[in-house]
Amino acid sequence: MENREIETKYNADNIEMDEFIKLVQPLNPEWMMVSSFDDYFTNDKDEFIRYRYHDHMGELTIKRKTTDANNNNRVEVNVPTDGKSGASIEAFVGLLGYKKNFSIFKTCKIAFLEKAVLVYYVVYDENLNEKKRFIEVEAREQYNWASEEEAWAEVVKYETMLAPLGISSKNRLKKSLFEIFKKS
Repeated sequence: MENREIETKYNADNIEMDEFIKLVQPLNPEWMMVSSFDDYFTNDKDEFIRYRYHDHMGELTIKRKTTDANNNNRVEVNVPTDGKSGASIEAFVGLLGYKKNFSIFKTCKIAFLEKAVLVYYVVYDENLNEKKRFIEVEAREQYNWASEEEAWAEVVKYETMLAPLGISSKNRLKKSLFEIFKKS
């Protein structure tokens, strides 16, 4: 399922990161802690391109919904960059009709499993004031899924495992980070 993002997102404002870690640790994941800046650019159709960068690494991303109902299944295309090309990226997306809308900073604790990625992250504004916390459960794009249904079953499996934190299908957020933080 190359270029496909199958994930669920939950509000974690009332969940401490250590609670998430304690629940996930018995799965023996490969852990990673990463922080990045995310600049969002929008066009006149309210579509976005995200430029994520940190430590001389970057990524230019386009995501498109497959349904208007939610963001659980989207087309996602990522293009690696050097992370030092902010001005060139802004000029490039500008020629495509996109203008900078907002920036956030994220700090993420990521648990990589064979078939899923579980993430706890904190979003800050441009002045590093904490705005919100989230948990995501994502089917690993690199896994050789037989079908989208199989990938969804894996997401639901981990959603169920995270239930002690208040995670459930009825608590899934329908909006993306772009939709939550975009400026009118």
